Amino acid sequence: MGKRVKRKKYRYIDSESILVVLIILGLLSIAITQLLMTNDDIRVFLSSTQRLEGINLNSNLSQEGKVTIEVVEKDKALNSFVLLNGEPVANFFTKSITITVRPNQILEIDGTREKEPLHFKVVAISENVIEPQNTTVVKVEKNIQKICMVRLK
Repeated sequence: MGKRVKRKKYRYIDSESILVVLIILGLLSIAITQLLMTNDDIRVFLSSTQRLEGINLNSNLSQEGKVTIEVVEKDKALNSFVLLNGEPVANFFTKSITITVRPNQILEIDGTREKEPLHFKVVAISENVIEPQNTTVVKVEKNIQKICMVRLK
């Protein structure tokens, strides 16, 4: 008897199976990216908006102004703080303090630890500061009082 010749089975790849594989790979890559975005160190490399924000922040670094705030009717207020974007930057260990501000920062006074109501006044600003005004007065009664959003020329 003669030898049988093995037939080669040709396997055709249809477009539907390629499409299914591509969809599964896409969904997996989205899931992995979402998991990686929970880590702050990796998010910097994956997020283009944070890179753009970093560029904008660097351009604003050259624009700075000075604002001097003083406590009215007291020599100091150790339990009151100046907040920039919600972060404490200085307290009133003297009657007046001068802080450096940048555009679009939110300037606030935290008087939550004070026992009595206090008044704070903006007494001096540098020439490139539009907001806060030079005569702004803020009353703080055991709360956080917003002075303004900083605007520069």
